[in-house]
Amino acid sequence: MDKYSIGVDLGGTNLRVAAVSQGGEMLEKVSLNTGVSRGRDHVVKDMCDGIQGLINKRKSSGSCCGIGIGVPGIIDMETGMVRESPNLPDWADYPVRDEIEKRLGTRVILENDANSAAFGEQWLGAARHVQDMAMLTLGTGVGGGLVFGGKIWHGMTGMAGELGHITVDPNGPLCGCGNHGCLEPLASATGVVRMAAEAIARGKAPALAHLASSDTGLSAKSIYELAVQGDEEARSLN
Repeated sequence: MDKYSIGVDLGGTNLRVAAVSQGGEMLEKVSLNTGVSRGRDHVVKDMCDGIQGLINKRKSSGSCCGIGIGVPGIIDMETGMVRESPNLPDWADYPVRDEIEKRLGTRVILENDANSAAFGEQWLGAARHVQDMAMLTLGTGVGGGLVFGGKIWHGMTGMAGELGHITVDPNGPLCGCGNHGCLEPLASATGVVRMAAEAIARGKAPALAHLASSDTGLSAKSIYELAVQGDEEARSLN
């Protein structure tokens, strides 16, 4: 029987669960909405159902040799606890690894999502020929991962590489981490939507206001598409 691993990408918007071969080939993937507004128990249940569903589906063709989960936020690597996650607001000091292991009945490895992405790039992606690299991730939030000597750099407390929470404007907007002017609220998908809503409130963005009231609604993607069409206010946000 072939062996494979389960990898989970838990984002503030999307939840992806994949079966991956030992050589790094993606065998199968399940994609869901994260459903943050419904609470962490709902998210963990969906995640565990997705993992178990893939394992059950592949019983006849292979055996699972490990489960790794990438989670946005600051993780205590020893205890498997999420200390803080601006994009998962009710996950602060949540023992997520213990909860997942209890539901699945097996050991799992927890890692910051941007660190996981950086390690993936160093293993099989654009940085596969180098041992030292930095990665910036853009999505619901802004993350970062550092790889030195082929290994993830966690720093003293596990907070190394949090590039989204570098202060770029001391007078900037409040970030979910509690600081003002971090890169995340200025460059993330949620930041783009926030700035679009502020432009609408100022009464100077009729095309964005029309978009907000349409079936499409405001999203980083719809704002980008409006910018591509030439709308100046949308272009100023991208």
